[in-house]
Amino acid sequence: MARNCEKKLIGLNRMYIKQQQEEESIKRPKRPPLKHLKSAQEVKKWIPSIKKELDYCLEQLSGARKHTYPENKIKEFEEKVIELEKEHKKFVQKVFELDPQTSGVPWQPRGYVSKRKASEKVNLCF
Repeated sequence: MARNCEKKLIGLNRMYIKQQQEEESIKRPKRPPLKHLKSAQEVKKWIPSIKKELDYCLEQLSGARKHTYPENKIKEFEEKVIELEKEHKKFVQKVFELDPQTSGVPWQPRGYVSKRKASEKVNLCF
């Protein structure tokens, strides 16, 4: 009796996990290739997802000392980090190509600039 009950729970668990994965794929669609993105806004939209993935991989690598990851898993994370860094650079470069007036790297912290000082500079230029 117990085995039949366990089998039913395992089947139910598989169905629940599959449903969660489908919902997650609807919420977070996969990142499209860079060549399909035509505007700067579309490219900027995907930069945070790259940074989030990169942060996750770096977090796993920094925690590798706490966890006992095998060497191949650590190497896999390192390769993923290198790949994501290249992809991030390509996305940023594409933003600058599509919108040359972009100031600073998108989704990077910038220094504070007072609005008053910025408007004074504009008035002085004319």
